[in-house]
Amino acid sequence: MKGQETEWLLFGIFLFIAAMQDLRNKQVKLWVFILFGVLALGMKVFFWLGSGNPFCWQECLKENCLGLGLLGLGKFCRGEIGTGDGIFFLISGWLLGFKENLLMLCGGVMLCGLYAMIAFVWYRIHKKIGIGKVTIPFLPFVAAWGVLRISAQSLF
Repeated sequence: MKGQETEWLLFGIFLFIAAMQDLRNKQVKLWVFILFGVLALGMKVFFWLGSGNPFCWQECLKENCLGLGLLGLGKFCRGEIGTGDGIFFLISGWLLGFKENLLMLCGGVMLCGLYAMIAFVWYRIHKKIGIGKVTIPFLPFVAAWGVLRISAQSLF
């Protein structure tokens, strides 16, 4: 199995476990982040050592910028964006790289926004109430986008 396939497999397992926990509990347990963070970082170092290329800290910073940005934005917005989402995208940056990580984030935001809009309209029309401060777990939408992305890649 090549490096990129291994990284996608590990990402898929990580995404599935994190999304299920986020859907059920609206949070991801710390052990998931620690386990997959260590595995992702170990795999990154292993493939880097095997490549013979010099270490490029700029590339590592680019891979981590989405996760770090979400963590900072979560602090700035007083927790409106979950810390777990930032940590998730920090770890997934090590596995997917910047471009794929950005696509996963944008796809998840698009699906989550579509769901939130439909839920808002549904509640206003049928229940005659607003949904106000209802929280929506984000990682299940990232998982749905990941399934769509992988399915589209296998078709074309």
